[in-house]
Amino acid sequence: MNPEDLDTLAEYSSPTLRGDEAVITIRRPDLESNSYLSQLFAFGGDSPRRLTHAWHDSNPQVHANWSGLLSAEKKAPAQLFVGSTLETAHQITDNHLGVSEYAIDDLGSRALYVARVAESGRYGLDEDVPAAEEAPRRITSSAYLSNGLGYTEDRRAKAFLVDLAEPGLGKVGLRGASEVPLATLLSTPDSDVHDPQFSPAGDRISVVAALRPDRGHPDLRSTVWLLGEEEPKPLELPSMSVSLHLWIDEDTVLLLGNALTRDELDFVGQMPGLFVHDRRTGSTRRLTDPETVALAPIRPQLVGGAVIAVVDTDGASRLVRIGVQSEGLGLDELDFLSDDRTVVGGFDVNDTTLVFTGSTPTSPAVLARLDLAAAAAPTILKQHPAPANSVVPEVLRVAGEGGTITGWLAKPRGEGPFPVILNIHGGPFAQYTHGWFDETQVLTSAGFAVVYSNPRGSGGRTRSWGTAVQGDMADPAMADVLAVLEHALQSNPDLDADRIGVQGGSYGGYLTAMTIAADRRFRGAIVERGYLDPDSFVGTSDIGRFFTEEYTSRNPQSILRQSALARADQVGTPTLVMHSELDLRCPLEQAQQYYAALQRAGVDTEMLIFPGENHELSRAGQPRHRRQRFEAVLDWWDRHLTGAEETGSAASD
Repeated sequence: MNPEDLDTLAEYSSPTLRGDEAVITIRRPDLESNSYLSQLFAFGGDSPRRLTHAWHDSNPQVHANWSGLLSAEKKAPAQLFVGSTLETAHQITDNHLGVSEYAIDDLGSRALYVARVAESGRYGLDEDVPAAEEAPRRITSSAYLSNGLGYTEDRRAKAFLVDLAEPGLGKVGLRGASEVPLATLLSTPDSDVHDPQFSPAGDRISVVAALRPDRGHPDLRSTVWLLGEEEPKPLELPSMSVSLHLWIDEDTVLLLGNALTRDELDFVGQMPGLFVHDRRTGSTRRLTDPETVALAPIRPQLVGGAVIAVVDTDGASRLVRIGVQSEGLGLDELDFLSDDRTVVGGFDVNDTTLVFTGSTPTSPAVLARLDLAAAAAPTILKQHPAPANSVVPEVLRVAGEGGTITGWLAKPRGEGPFPVILNIHGGPFAQYTHGWFDETQVLTSAGFAVVYSNPRGSGGRTRSWGTAVQGDMADPAMADVLAVLEHALQSNPDLDADRIGVQGGSYGGYLTAMTIAADRRFRGAIVERGYLDPDSFVGTSDIGRFFTEEYTSRNPQSILRQSALARADQVGTPTLVMHSELDLRCPLEQAQQYYAALQRAGVDTEMLIFPGENHELSRAGQPRHRRQRFEAVLDWWDRHLTGAEETGSAASD
């Protein structure tokens, strides 16, 4: 894959069953317009059919009486469209900041949706008040920013209820009439709400929100709130952070979330689990083991007394079937429905059939169908072709200090010796997968071998594996990524051990910076969107002060020992510092401080700043910037690993 091949890629998501068809969203970057296009397509007949034609259509829902989707024109916020079919859906919202989520009560002909509500005079509500002339913001909470969005307290996410049935005598729903049904703003908690849901009979209307308002004290607890009365009412749950919920019946709710076992900030390495809460008894039961089973953030569904969900395993995301009456199921007790190489990103299911979207080692996007009554492998309905020169990485299992480490080696086509790039993922509680990865493919197509792994601190394993870097964010993970690198070099004579580089983003940028301060073998490094100074990260990052304090502790000496910025004077490796101007997760000052410290230390260094981008540049940034990022990465490695420029690397000192 070359950087200019970016707009040949596609993502498949939000699969939805509609009779014999599967409806999905296909999203793709477009370099010409420098934006993303997405529409709904139906598969199941003789050939795929495009169902919608707006610039950005997504999130389809199909019911017996009503179907819906989110739709947006170019550079406009998404609005909710609902009709008797997806093809006849018409606009029913005109919220200034758009709609983010929705649910449909099919029997009751209602929709519940979430939209941000801006304070008067902000965010373009008053055309005479530009952004630079808005009133000052009074901040009282500990977390008040969100990467990719900005300030949140002055545009809270609220819930609205709207009737879908209307007599059709007015202008509502007529194209060009610009009239939508009247929606009711519900009373909601004093915090952002998400995950709107109806119970099966429509008696319950609910959302997920923080348990307590943020008044300056970080608190990760959240719960399900019942709406529709004068005041919202919370479910009385154990100390936990709820991400998704689904009503089993009018009094029983399925929860996906984390148990906060120590206190309200105990998030490090927590394995998201499935829980069942009974409102009648007030009891909450965990279906999955908190040490070995981590649920992916994908909505579970109910079929015949069982829950269908997705579990993150080492390098994959797998479909599983779990009995509603289960308790504490471990990983080896799960009924897996998909293999250990496919990365499932979404699914839909009925009594007999399941469809899912995801990625595989050979394809960036697939749509597959699974017969729940048969033992057969899934049938691929659509597979997006991988760009030319794509390779399938070799899976590595390497003995490490804390246990076996899963890694990968991707080699270019042809004969070596190949220069090698060690790539490190972010998180740290995240993971590389077996799925086709554009970063790897761009590097191998340019002639670089790539080694990457899931060291201690990563997700997909156990809670103990995830907490192994708590209090020591660098050394355990560094030992593991270097062990996988050493294994790859020793077992593959076509890798050039004299030409090695290292790169990583976010936490991976941090571990890259810590690695080059401790190991002089690398000819070059790329530190991207890095978490580099734990001290200044507190209070400047959008995830609040708790993240650093939970990983490094509050002890000043411990923080200093784990600071990449504090070790910049030990670096001798030429380093490219890449960052996005609007990154609120790892703010730009992290890169600026590190770049200045490298300069002060006499390191050959450059800084590349992308305007208008945030922490998600490499995954969801403007297509042209994503291409330019790839070009900058290749240019750096060409200069430092291919002999085009023999810089004074520490490896040759």
